[in-house]
Amino acid sequence: MKLILNGDINPYYVQTLCLIFFPGSKFSENEEITDDVPVVTVSFNETEEAFSAWAQIKMGDSVATGECTELKKKKKTFVDLSKVVLGKAMFEAGTKFFAHTPPWGILTGIRPSKIARKMYDEGYDPAQIRKVLRNEYLMSTKKAALLANITVNEAKIIDALSKDSCSLYISIPFCPTRCAYCSFISFATKRLLSMIPEYLDRLLLDLDGVFEVIRERGLRLSTVYIGGGTPTTLSAQQLDVLLSKIEENTDVSLLEEYTVEAGRPDTIDAEKIRVIKEHGVTRISINPQTLNDTVLEGIGRRHTAADFFKAYEIAREGGIKYINTDLIAGLPGEGYRSFSRSVDEVLALRPENFTVHTFCVKKAADVAKIGADVYSAPGGDVRKSVDYSQLKAKSAGYLPYYLYKQKNTVGNLENVGFALPECEGKYNIYIMEELHTIFAVGAGSVTKMVDREHNMIERYFMPKYPYEYLSPENSETMRREYFDKIRDFYARLDAVRAAEGNK
Repeated sequence: MKLILNGDINPYYVQTLCLIFFPGSKFSENEEITDDVPVVTVSFNETEEAFSAWAQIKMGDSVATGECTELKKKKKTFVDLSKVVLGKAMFEAGTKFFAHTPPWGILTGIRPSKIARKMYDEGYDPAQIRKVLRNEYLMSTKKAALLANITVNEAKIIDALSKDSCSLYISIPFCPTRCAYCSFISFATKRLLSMIPEYLDRLLLDLDGVFEVIRERGLRLSTVYIGGGTPTTLSAQQLDVLLSKIEENTDVSLLEEYTVEAGRPDTIDAEKIRVIKEHGVTRISINPQTLNDTVLEGIGRRHTAADFFKAYEIAREGGIKYINTDLIAGLPGEGYRSFSRSVDEVLALRPENFTVHTFCVKKAADVAKIGADVYSAPGGDVRKSVDYSQLKAKSAGYLPYYLYKQKNTVGNLENVGFALPECEGKYNIYIMEELHTIFAVGAGSVTKMVDREHNMIERYFMPKYPYEYLSPENSETMRREYFDKIRDFYARLDAVRAAEGNK
């Protein structure tokens, strides 16, 4: 794709707008213009009174344009007016060019609820929130209502969060096999799986370090989330060692939530569930993604639908209090009828949480090698599939409680978590809304230091790959630097607070 920008324009923002209509596109200043290369031209102008923008999409002989002007005196408390003007011009051109209206309008970014939350905090009711989302972001009535409802449902959890709270994420980047759509840092070969014992030893050291910081700061650990990868790739004995380390450092009975991802049904057995339950874990995920065995085989999952039902029964009989089940709408080879059957069968089990993702093509995923055919801006019948899941969840008594979006999803659609009343997964809200510090250990993990009062958010990265994480030459140095950064954050925060106290 070729971009031609005139005026004071943020190129990245225009690229995100382009991806609404051209998912999977790459941007190069040296792109050679041919009949099959889209050329997007955007012009932006600012005067004392107004912002104005003009956009054109051209590919071969096909051309469409859009334009927008907004007066600065018009009150805009929840939007960046210059972005709205650019977005509306691009949106008009795109909808004309494709004869397709994306349901999320010009809203880009991973956390749509931040926009709605700002309105909610300023006293807007759901009807007023919906109106702003429709008029300023051009969202469909259905998506505006969904986002407004989630904002209200999230609020009771967000408002109850104490200032001294934090969470802990533990990365187990290993899986029995690698899914074709996966872009996570996860490893499945026998050689890499053989690293698990050494990896676990290093992880325990980092856990001691994190808990030391938590004690130093007098923080209250709210949630623990063990993710991956697939943590239940670990043996029952290895899980026992990991969970025992956590119990040594904190009273798990005081946690609001304690989660172990058990996403792959082929990694679950009664002994692992027993160990998990005995150590006080309250929540697990068992994620078939689909209950169509042909599609499962096509995306590299080694289990069957029958394996999922067996694993779910083991977890229920093992006394796990909360179970989450994920499905993905739009998987390669799966249409509306197959997906809707999966929705019906999962909801019949009455899991406490039910999460529906929209298929997203990541650059690092094996499925991306298929090419452009895996992308679809209109989304085919995926929009119908997502709509069905939301209607069925509502009719079954589930409430939507968190939402996030990604680039390059089929149909530019969303990922939504549903829960039975009082069963919401709080960690999901905390991580998406950046509400408090989430310490993270393990390869590929990211600690997010957050102080909302002073608008301080910083991210510290662990080494990306397990072999880097375990490198004898680097691991101790990286470990020391990692904890130095965390303590430096708190030192600067203390200085800010001290300065405020001296005023």
